[in-house]
Amino acid sequence: MRIKLIFFSFFLSFFFINAQTTKDSNVELEKVIDVFRVSIIERNDFEKFSNLFLHDSITWAAIITGETKKRVLQQKPDFTFQTSNYKTFFEELKDGSEEKFYNVKIDVLNEFATISFDYSFNVNSKIQNWGTEYWSLILMNNTWKITSVTWSQNMQNLEACPFEPKDLFKMN
Repeated sequence: MRIKLIFFSFFLSFFFINAQTTKDSNVELEKVIDVFRVSIIERNDFEKFSNLFLHDSITWAAIITGETKKRVLQQKPDFTFQTSNYKTFFEELKDGSEEKFYNVKIDVLNEFATISFDYSFNVNSKIQNWGTEYWSLILMNNTWKITSVTWSQNMQNLEACPFEPKDLFKMN
């Protein structure tokens, strides 16, 4: 009986420690999302934005879907995906740019995490494109770093964004 009690106590302490670590990680990962989001709006601190990423050559790639894919394939039948990098993305931001995040899901497994969400990319409060985005992250020296960004892209002028403002990501 005593061994069962010790084992049960160990199991409970492991569960609570792991639950607290995951909760702390979620808070830190929400901060990563917010720094990314605010960096796009403010466009004045490239160093802060670039510090979110593991290194200069992470995967940064998009596929097109829906009506946008149909239109692009009519013009370029061999098109598969587009790729770039976070530096070019940041440099090409315009005044009034904003990425909005909807239905955010954060999954953490030890030092690995994924963040997935629906997004709309807006200029002067007008949606330009929208889709679903996925980030992979790793925890290095107690700091979460983005290792890849992949997303689907739909042009608003071809297909209306289905996301609701009630689903919008907000920091607590």
